[in-house]
Amino acid sequence: MIAHDQPTCFPDTVVAAVSSRQDGTVLDRTLRNRHDPAIVENRRSICSQADIVYEHCVYQIITYNEDDTFDCIGEVDRPDTEGVHADVLYTETPGVGLFLPIADCVGTVMYDTRRNAIALAHIGRHASIAKTMQKTVEFFKQKGSVPSDLTIWMAPSVGKANYVLEHFDHMADEDWKHYASKESDGVHLDLTGYTAALAEKAGVPNANIHVSPVNTATDSNYFSHSQGDVSGRFAVVAQIR
Repeated sequence: MIAHDQPTCFPDTVVAAVSSRQDGTVLDRTLRNRHDPAIVENRRSICSQADIVYEHCVYQIITYNEDDTFDCIGEVDRPDTEGVHADVLYTETPGVGLFLPIADCVGTVMYDTRRNAIALAHIGRHASIAKTMQKTVEFFKQKGSVPSDLTIWMAPSVGKANYVLEHFDHMADEDWKHYASKESDGVHLDLTGYTAALAEKAGVPNANIHVSPVNTATDSNYFSHSQGDVSGRFAVVAQIR
């Protein structure tokens, strides 16, 4: 793990961390078995560095099936290293870790400092379009949270200059006005800016939102799907102590 890339915005009641390429991949998408023993050993090592026991974690499974809505919030209260299919994992149970493999998309940790509840969200293009950040804040509110009590950290992810699409069907959406721009090489998306804006719209103060400055597309310390890492993934982990 790279020390200066770790979040510093959370109190001692929670641990959150991000691994790097040097820690090894936590998922190899070329393998049929997502829990290959060598890969699992990387996960254990990464969790150990963060003072988390991997066997106490819930492994987050992200899929892109035709019937996926990309806004599925799964509430968990016990470990499950086989995996839970969800775009967001939420827990109020101390000692249950949340483990997300990722590359380019925005791994987002959300923590309620008053209620001691935590969520780990996978925010890519699909989840952004689904307004999953806004829906996750609403989920916290349904559980009794006040948005001003939420602290949000967004892990290293792809920057707008490097996230380019040939087409984007949501340019007319007012929420995307400042976060999607048509350039000579295609449509550029600012996923972190958009995600932060949705959190603010849902009531989270700007001062409570912390965005890693690391661009996975230009920083070789991180796996980047946009730069050809179709199989490797780094990890974002979080746990209430």
